[in-house]
Amino acid sequence: MKFSLLILTGITLLTFQGKAQNAIQASGNETKLSLQEAVNIALKNNISVKQSENQMLLSNLQLKQSKDNRLPNATGSINESFNFGRSLDPFTNTYIEKNINYNSLSVNANVTIFNGFLLRNTILQNDLLLKATELDLQAMKENISLQVVLAYLNILNAQDILVISQSQTQITALQIQRTDKLVQAGSLPQSNLLDLKAQLATEETTVINNQSTLDLAKLSLIQLLNDKNITDVGVERVSLPVPATSQGYDANATKIFEIAEKSQPTIKAADLRIEGAIKGIDIARAGFLPIITAGANFGANQSNAQKLYRQDGTTSSNLGTVNVSGVDYPLVVTQARFVEDGTVAYFQQLKNTANYGFGFNASIPIFSRFTNKNRVAQAKIQKSNADLTALQARQTLRQNIEQAYTNMNNAAKRFDALTIQVTALEESFRAAESRFGAGAIDFVNYSLQKTNLDKARGNQIQAKYDFIFRTKILDYYQNKPLTF
Repeated sequence: MKFSLLILTGITLLTFQGKAQNAIQASGNETKLSLQEAVNIALKNNISVKQSENQMLLSNLQLKQSKDNRLPNATGSINESFNFGRSLDPFTNTYIEKNINYNSLSVNANVTIFNGFLLRNTILQNDLLLKATELDLQAMKENISLQVVLAYLNILNAQDILVISQSQTQITALQIQRTDKLVQAGSLPQSNLLDLKAQLATEETTVINNQSTLDLAKLSLIQLLNDKNITDVGVERVSLPVPATSQGYDANATKIFEIAEKSQPTIKAADLRIEGAIKGIDIARAGFLPIITAGANFGANQSNAQKLYRQDGTTSSNLGTVNVSGVDYPLVVTQARFVEDGTVAYFQQLKNTANYGFGFNASIPIFSRFTNKNRVAQAKIQKSNADLTALQARQTLRQNIEQAYTNMNNAAKRFDALTIQVTALEESFRAAESRFGAGAIDFVNYSLQKTNLDKARGNQIQAKYDFIFRTKILDYYQNKPLTF
């Protein structure tokens, strides 16, 4: 009997030393991942993370535009018009019977000198909102990382439970071989062998169920990875020490909250949005102040009505006679005669008609139908909402930490109780196995002892991983890395 116990114990130890993965047949398409690799892939492919990244890019563009608004604004225009029939000569300002086309060019520029510090406060506000968006992205990534850690631990948990069920099945199979020999020798009744075979069938069903649980745990991680090239996943075993629950956690809930309040991105983002709302009030108040701008303009025009002329001889006109001392003298005036010699060149006309100027403008608000007053009131309400959002974020953080701390303590107590239970049931099972082998107890009592031990071992493993994950949540709130 002692030799049989040694064999059973040796099988169990060898199975656990295989670190669970030896008991699971990986498919040819399995992708082996470490915890960090799984986190990196999930962050790369997660849609919510990509949306947060796009929102951050939009906020960055909004900040850039608010800075660019300090630059001058310049516009240019070109106008071409055609007049037919009786048209107005743009150079003589008289009507002529001629088709005229007219072209004008203009450039205008203006720059804001003062607008109640609206530009400066808008830049400051957008900068704060960009930083808040960056923190939103960080919070999103940390949340996804926690989900990956949980999925990863669930796979390890499912693997370990599967290993226990497989090892117990192997123990029962060995017990069947031993009992079969004793039945053939006439030392035990045939019913003992049949009961063991029924027990083996039940345990094999448990193995199938545990394998299904493992497959579902893998599926959860695959869905988080969101990579179409990964259809099956295998995880690298991480070093998970036996929980030292007796030592407790290194900080209480109040201390953890004090640390988390200063480091959690959700809290920082909420505080930045309060500062942004304060700048929003300053922006609204700018409506009560004058706006001073400076402007400059340049213009020129061209028309086919502007002609070149050349002298083509002279003309004489008889204006009559002038009597001087009783003598009539003819009065003749000679004038140069000019004829059209083409149209003034395009760029020459622009040069001849070029004009420019500059000036300043001050817009002073007198009465705006209470628009500015109402904008300030709205900005103050938005600031109040930002205060409430930050307060809610702190309240939620405190509640989550208190809940996580309570869950961690409960998981520690459950693990300690199950550890004691497993130790006691192992001793009880050894005794029951000896008595069953000697025929001192029936199969029902033997099976009950074995079932209780298997169940306790599975619960102990679940409690172990639950405690580890609860501890990692508290580590996260203290800005500690999610590593093992």
